[in-house]
Amino acid sequence: MWIIRTLFIVIILILLLGFAVQNAYQRVSINILDKQFANVPMILVLFIAFVIGILIWFIFTIFQYFRMQGDLYQERKRSRRLTEEIKALRNRPLQEVEESPD
Repeated sequence: MWIIRTLFIVIILILLLGFAVQNAYQRVSINILDKQFANVPMILVLFIAFVIGILIWFIFTIFQYFRMQGDLYQERKRSRRLTEEIKALRNRPLQEVEESPD
């Protein structure tokens, strides 16, 4: 699975790089909220958008990592409890069951 993910990322980066190289001399105007930025190189806009995307991904990944660590802690705790229960059941003496006459 990691090979497919890595291949996908490499393909996206190659496409992004190709797009940036083809439009290296293009200039664009950007409107952000009430501010307007004129005559900005498109490659700069792409780079800033890429960096912002990576930062957002990183933040979501951190939250997911901590959630998974919490889940792992809970499952280990549950596993220890069940292991102790199994040990306790193994050490119990066997009780003979009386057969009832039919």
